[in-house]
Amino acid sequence: MSHTLTKPPGSWIFGSLLLAAFAGCAYYNTFYLAKRYYREGQRAQERSVTDAPAPDAIAKYDATIRQCAKILVDYPKSKWVDDAIYFMGAAMYGKGDYSGAIKKFEELRANTPNSPYVPDSKLTEALARLKRKEYAEAEALFFEVDKQYPSLPRRWELCFYAGECEAQLQDYPLAVSWYERADQAAKNRRERADALRRMGDALLECARFEEAQAVYAQCLKEEERGRKRLDVALSRGGVLQELKRYDEALAFYSTWRLYAVQDRRDGEFAIRIFECMGQLGRVKEALEGYQGLVEKFPHSSVAYEAQFRIGYLLESQVGDLDAAGREYEKLKNEPQSQFQSQAVRRAQNLATLKQYRQAMLADTTQAKARAAFMLAELYYFQLEKTDSALIQYRTVEREFPGSPYAPKAAFALLWIHTHDQSDTAAVAALTDSIVTRYRKTRYAESALYLWKQWSGRTDERTALFDSMLANPDTTVMRERLTEKELLEHSAALAQAKDSLAMSQKRDSLAAIPPTPRQQPAPAELARLDSLRYVTRNSARALRGLPPLPRPAQFGVSDSTASRPAPSVPDSTAFTPAPAETTRAQDAPPLPPPDSTSAPVIGPSR
Repeated sequence: MSHTLTKPPGSWIFGSLLLAAFAGCAYYNTFYLAKRYYREGQRAQERSVTDAPAPDAIAKYDATIRQCAKILVDYPKSKWVDDAIYFMGAAMYGKGDYSGAIKKFEELRANTPNSPYVPDSKLTEALARLKRKEYAEAEALFFEVDKQYPSLPRRWELCFYAGECEAQLQDYPLAVSWYERADQAAKNRRERADALRRMGDALLECARFEEAQAVYAQCLKEEERGRKRLDVALSRGGVLQELKRYDEALAFYSTWRLYAVQDRRDGEFAIRIFECMGQLGRVKEALEGYQGLVEKFPHSSVAYEAQFRIGYLLESQVGDLDAAGREYEKLKNEPQSQFQSQAVRRAQNLATLKQYRQAMLADTTQAKARAAFMLAELYYFQLEKTDSALIQYRTVEREFPGSPYAPKAAFALLWIHTHDQSDTAAVAALTDSIVTRYRKTRYAESALYLWKQWSGRTDERTALFDSMLANPDTTVMRERLTEKELLEHSAALAQAKDSLAMSQKRDSLAAIPPTPRQQPAPAELARLDSLRYVTRNSARALRGLPPLPRPAQFGVSDSTASRPAPSVPDSTAFTPAPAETTRAQDAPPLPPPDSTSAPVIGPSR
């Protein structure tokens, strides 16, 4: 007798539950693997010695992206879709695909605007835009996150990298305030040390040297990483030298040199020690110390720098130009480096200096005047000896009053007093002198125009300038420049000296006495600040944020912030006289390298 097989009661319900459980388990396992791969990628990146995405980290982030993509395709209605989108974007950021990460974060906010991952997505997008050097957009996002999410757990990341963004925008006072907040939000010593180190760097850029050295000293108490501790020590020592506290700097370097031995960086500290000796007048000890480094570290960067410093010390403090030239020549056949190129340039300048001095013995007055003027130009532009240049320009004006080089020298004196020394009384006196003595030359109008541009005032000098424009002297031959060319000419001259000084700092030529920090020409400074102001506020407007203060409140030094914007005369009515100041320029300084580790991107959920 056959029996019909039938399903037990409720079996279909059990099967459905089993299938659902299996599907849910599969989904959970997929999401679990995505998060696990992401954490493994973070750990792999933390082990990397560079900030560039490590190959092991990239592999893990790729696995994260695959798992998240599977969730989005197989389970599009899941409650964890926003998790998958966020982790996919964070993984893209981790592997260096910043544009892909930005798109994913925008997708997250468009599809799930109430997701708890929205704050993290905005912050990580800001970090991605920072990496892409979209500083204005990144700045606007940082401000938005700070305003909308005051309880964000990733507070340190927000404040620290907002400070990095402002540093790239060269708004160093604002960067300092962000770093201060990062210091307050730090959860461990490493975070606190990073915030203090970068705060010190920003204070240094603001020329707030006393505050910078105090912050660096505080950072040394928090920093635990050996190499970074030595970097901070060098920075603090450099600030002490800026403050001309050479004895204190010498003792400080001597103490830290002991710690530098184990990292094989004692040569760097020894160079700074001998530099301080030279600045204290202990020239013989400094020369012997540099020579010892050349012999101890042959054919190394330390040896090349020490050899350069021997030549520079002989040139700048001993005054033995022939001996200095011979020392510079020793680097001529060494491998290309910043010290080798500097030595070659200075050796050539010293040879030219000798030629000009010989030319001053010529028979004709015109040849003597030209040689004397070119000697002053060499002092100022190539040898960066402003005091010697001032003396030489005055000599040209005094000894060759009837030559065409006398008004040129007078205008050069005026230029130096405006752009290097910011001496209002001296500038006014020099302007009056040029107008009185050289009224029939184009240098009179150039001096009055420079006064008007630089001072921003309305007085008898600017009135005379306007009168001269309204009633031009047809006997004065002029070439005509457009307003744009004039501003570019002024900016190039102002930038030339600053570029050389910054190049010396970038090349670690600390043996050279520190050059006072220069500001660009007022008109160029205002133009650059206005451009940054418009760009940054455009990005803020897109996110509904209030505009930043006008540039005079945050981007201009005190000496120019209170000064009204100078007016520019009709470019068709005035041609400034060339200052004969064709200084050779080094390449402009590079932006500071990213000295911080990549942020560990994780959700606040």
